[in-house]
Amino acid sequence: MKIIIAVVSLLAAASIADAQVNFDQGVDLKAFTAQAAAAKVELPEAKFGIPTYSSRDCKKVEFTADSPLTSPDISLRSMEMYQDCQNYGAPVGQICTSRPEYFNETTRVTVTEPRELKPGQKEVFEVCLWGQFLNLRPVSTVYKYKVKTTFDGIFITPQGLIAAQEKASTGTCKLAMETGYSCVYKCAGGNYISRPNPFPVFPSPNPWVGPIHTPCQPFAEPLPFEL
Repeated sequence: MKIIIAVVSLLAAASIADAQVNFDQGVDLKAFTAQAAAAKVELPEAKFGIPTYSSRDCKKVEFTADSPLTSPDISLRSMEMYQDCQNYGAPVGQICTSRPEYFNETTRVTVTEPRELKPGQKEVFEVCLWGQFLNLRPVSTVYKYKVKTTFDGIFITPQGLIAAQEKASTGTCKLAMETGYSCVYKCAGGNYISRPNPFPVFPSPNPWVGPIHTPCQPFAEPLPFEL
């Protein structure tokens, strides 16, 4: 394969350099190579690592009144697909190959300050590894939290109780996360609502075109039963 590419490149370079090659009389490879090498042929630099897809792995974490302030270890695994493209020849052509890259993450959620949960109350969080990015979102909580994600874990600090009236969604909810098949919105009161994505990710139709993705709408209105 390398020999074929080299010959094609030399032939193209000779064309650019106006090399006089008469194929009916045979080719003087030594003279031809020297003539082609003398020509200045500038090729665009190759481009590598074009991302085309990221998978998402999520797990839920629950805290109750009797739970310790630190969750058990959470192990997540995700994958990103890249296209490695190499330029060759003159005029330039391009060969692209797909390459998966896997990511593994083990983390835990720690509540940095004690807070009071009544018997029967439960707080639920979702920890996700999306490609190589780790994040946390509240699913159902009694307190508001400030979130800090580090290499040593995810630390959440309570910022006070969520008042009953703040739990109601009022006005427009803003897009907070896309999962490919659903759209998650954060509302004014700090709670979240979810909508199915009417245009989920369509798999890659061929090796040269990545998955077709239509983003979620940036805003959504809460339904009456979500108030």
